[in-house]
Amino acid sequence: MEQKFDFVFFTGSTAVGTEVLRRAAEHLTPAVLELGGKSPCIIDKSANIKLSAKRVVFGKYLNCGQTCVAPYYILCHEAVKDDFIRAVKEEIVSQFGKSPLENKDYGKIINQKHFDRILGLIDESKVVFGFEYDREKLKISPTVMDGVTWDDKVMGEEIFGPVLPILTYEKIEEIVALLSDKPKPLALYLFTSDKAAVKEITARVQFGGGCINDTIIHLATSNMGFGGVGESGMGSYHGREGFLAFSHTKSIVNKKNWIDLPMRYQPYKRGFFEKLLRFFLK
Repeated sequence: MEQKFDFVFFTGSTAVGTEVLRRAAEHLTPAVLELGGKSPCIIDKSANIKLSAKRVVFGKYLNCGQTCVAPYYILCHEAVKDDFIRAVKEEIVSQFGKSPLENKDYGKIINQKHFDRILGLIDESKVVFGFEYDREKLKISPTVMDGVTWDDKVMGEEIFGPVLPILTYEKIEEIVALLSDKPKPLALYLFTSDKAAVKEITARVQFGGGCINDTIIHLATSNMGFGGVGESGMGSYHGREGFLAFSHTKSIVNKKNWIDLPMRYQPYKRGFFEKLLRFFLK
């Protein structure tokens, strides 16, 4: 970053993104930053619980949670929390088997540092499923935590691992107020059959992008721009948006020689020229 580039594209943490942008500013280099953050997943009481659990488990534990758009935590309506947790447990077994650590298609944590960091975020007294691990293979099984509060360590930093904290809410207005007071997330997921809830959340909560009744797949939709807002990034890419992000559009006027209006040149005169100029400016 000490070198001068035409353009900088960065994917990574908010902390490193801040440093990248600071360095880019020294050369007035434009940048697109795709960062991270705590992406909420809202489970409304009107949601299809079984299907919601299936799609949440897919999105959360894809690559062992090591994706920038993984659902960070669940905001579940208290009336359906028990049903949702039960469905999540069933889906984890269905998708990864009774012994995920022995599943050859279930991945591992990228390195020892992050393996230890993730384990350090887990409060074992709040674990309701999972929390099996293999230090030698750097594997942590899909883990679910219930009764989580904002004071818990797991809510203090980006997890980037296979740990799913579950919090509850009573009214949709609580969510709007809560998320408005938090750093803007890269993604938001809402599971609901209530069109009013969709309108309320998408209109009043700021986030990079997301899905209604699904997770992750907006990232794979190449026809839509993808990017964050605020702490989760700036600019977007993919499809047409990506082409524009990595391009500079030159605005050029190719003026012909066969006409040259005298009214643009001094000395300026009132009368006919003034009327003609006002006509062109309408």
